[in-house]
Amino acid sequence: MKSSLYSGLGAALVLVAGWWGVSMAGAALMGRLGIVSGFVGGLAVLALILVALWAVSLWCVRRVAVPEVPALHRWGILAVGFMITAGSWTALRFGLPFRLSWEALSTCGQLLVVVVAAGYLPRFLKSPAELLPLVSVMVCADAVSFLVGPTHHIAQDVAAYYTGGRQGLYPLSEVLLMKFPSPGTDALHPFFGVADWFMVVFLGSASRFFSLPDRIAGIPAAVLGLFLAVSAAWTLGAFVPALPVLALFYLAVMAARHTHAFTPKRREVALSLFPPLVSAILFFFKS
Repeated sequence: MKSSLYSGLGAALVLVAGWWGVSMAGAALMGRLGIVSGFVGGLAVLALILVALWAVSLWCVRRVAVPEVPALHRWGILAVGFMITAGSWTALRFGLPFRLSWEALSTCGQLLVVVVAAGYLPRFLKSPAELLPLVSVMVCADAVSFLVGPTHHIAQDVAAYYTGGRQGLYPLSEVLLMKFPSPGTDALHPFFGVADWFMVVFLGSASRFFSLPDRIAGIPAAVLGLFLAVSAAWTLGAFVPALPVLALFYLAVMAARHTHAFTPKRREVALSLFPPLVSAILFFFKS
């Protein structure tokens, strides 16, 4: 990849500016013009956002999370993402003006962190089967957190904050949520967590790294899995942990399509079984 304005830091700045503009424009269109409404309209917006988010994430991964970009630059971009997210949250916490702008910028910072970290991580894998223990760790950690850990309390705090008209002190947990234009309002609302999108980019990048087709009707399996998880949560009117749903959906699709590549050896099997065992023990003692 030749160095250009659209590689490294240049691509990172384009990502931040571009997605900030999309968020601001989307909130204005949906809130003031009332383009969509209702459950079906919400699903259409969700699908559009996921497709657009994947497109910009993939564009940036190809220009930032690559060996051609020096490691020091990648670490610098990662630091910029963290600073944007932390700075935006601080501004919101202290109630500074232009709330919509700060929330949009916060999601841009989160997106930058995910693109760099999750986009480069698959390069350390030696085979697709090594995804199994990694996914097992992430899924079990998220499941335990949802049942008896921090995610359980975060879900309650977020629900109370939004049902209460977003009044009071800006919650600390908001830094973990990615916000997007929402039907019928000119505000940004959380659709899923930053960890969920991290998993999507990680799995999608792994598919590209190992040259394994993962698309269903043109949509990456991980993106489709996230759509199904969020749709289920909206349908049930309850919090559904998206990360386990999208990860297991991806593995099911890839194992069916690429059985040989995803057939684990004894080492991968042992490593994959260890996290569920630990999770079961933790859940037993917590409950």
